[in-house]
Amino acid sequence: MKRIIFALLHGVGVTRLAAWWNRKRVIILCYHGVTERGTRGPTDPHGIHVPRPLFESQLDYLRSRYHVVSLRDYLAARREGRKLPDYSVVLTFDDGFRNFLTAAAPCLARRKMPASIFIITNNTAEGGDPGPDRAWTPADDRTHLSWGEVRALVSGQDIEVGSHTCSHTRLPALSPEETGRELRDSYAAVVENLGGAPPALSYPKGEYSAVLSRLARATGYACAVTADGGANDPARTDPFALGRTLIGDKDGGAAFAVRVSGVRDWLARLGSIFSPRAPGASSARAEDAPLPAAGSAENL
Repeated sequence: MKRIIFALLHGVGVTRLAAWWNRKRVIILCYHGVTERGTRGPTDPHGIHVPRPLFESQLDYLRSRYHVVSLRDYLAARREGRKLPDYSVVLTFDDGFRNFLTAAAPCLARRKMPASIFIITNNTAEGGDPGPDRAWTPADDRTHLSWGEVRALVSGQDIEVGSHTCSHTRLPALSPEETGRELRDSYAAVVENLGGAPPALSYPKGEYSAVLSRLARATGYACAVTADGGANDPARTDPFALGRTLIGDKDGGAAFAVRVSGVRDWLARLGSIFSPRAPGASSARAEDAPLPAAGSAENL
């Protein structure tokens, strides 16, 4: 049913209208991995790893209709009061799976597209340069990048690296001391291993609060991204509560057009009007809306 609705919305031009409406805002897409596996594997029940041919078709769609900009450029434009091109999109990848190196990065490099990856620093092992042989293996869908591989990505193409905390634990469930340690230690690990400007933060599972946003800002992060849908206004959106649109392994054709245009987020907001969130629910986007997002916030 969802695919039929998406096809209808795309076919009658709603996606074009939404894209035009959001043209001055920035859509941030949230991926997790890209795989050479033809079908969804047993280790990927939520479909967070996008098949490489589908990923390439998504990039080509973006190249024909949007401007892919880096998260760094988006933040710089905000600071400087500079306008980005209309229809700007940012690509982000959570968790730091090794298939980013072996499947996603070559696709991005061929199109000279920038992207940001958010790594779980406790899962980022020591290791040297991966060398020229970077062929994908099934293990890449469940293992994580090493620091050497991360450094090779950063030096080889326009890839930014941010923090997904140390352990990918739900931050609202931790004590203030534990939360501070998760943010500080992962920040320090990224800076010590890669240098450069302050990194961005991706909240684990997309869960955040005003307190967490203030703590991330105080720690020194450049910004923080959530699992809340919606386009980001260059001037008004809180840089420590940036919205993202989840992309999964079934989002081809009309479904991808609906998501990147912002229509899916309109539908989610409309659904929340009729199914309001219970008091005290997480500020991350509810995943039980009538038209569920790709993947699951459990994997963010």
